[in-house]
Amino acid sequence: MTRLNTPEELLNFRQEILSKRNPDNPCISICAGAGCVASGASEVIEAFKAEIENQGLTAKVDTKGTGCPGFCERGPVVVIYPEEICYLQVKAKDVPEIVEQTIKENKIVERLLFEDPVTGKKAVKESDISFYKAQQRTVLC
Repeated sequence: MTRLNTPEELLNFRQEILSKRNPDNPCISICAGAGCVASGASEVIEAFKAEIENQGLTAKVDTKGTGCPGFCERGPVVVIYPEEICYLQVKAKDVPEIVEQTIKENKIVERLLFEDPVTGKKAVKESDISFYKAQQRTVLC
């Protein structure tokens, strides 16, 4: 990869990436940080790639291994954009259900959502999780 030396080069690189994808297509972001990898993220990434290929969705769904989003205790963390649906403690065995329910049918897999320990309320979006509320998350999907 070419080294980026200026903010303008970074902006141009971002625009190049964004121009190559359809913003309406889902992008599945899977944490590939050390904590999540120790909890099985590598298997989750491979399972998503295989399931998307098996379902014939390769041209319609992007997958990205990302750096650590910081919620290692609940990893592997999977966020599906553009809806920002956040699933926690995802295992490879959960992947077919996520692809079928969330990607194909636009339904939420409730058991993989964050549940607030105080209120008991489930959070669908990453930004609704108290841990992330004060953070600005950026992923180039």
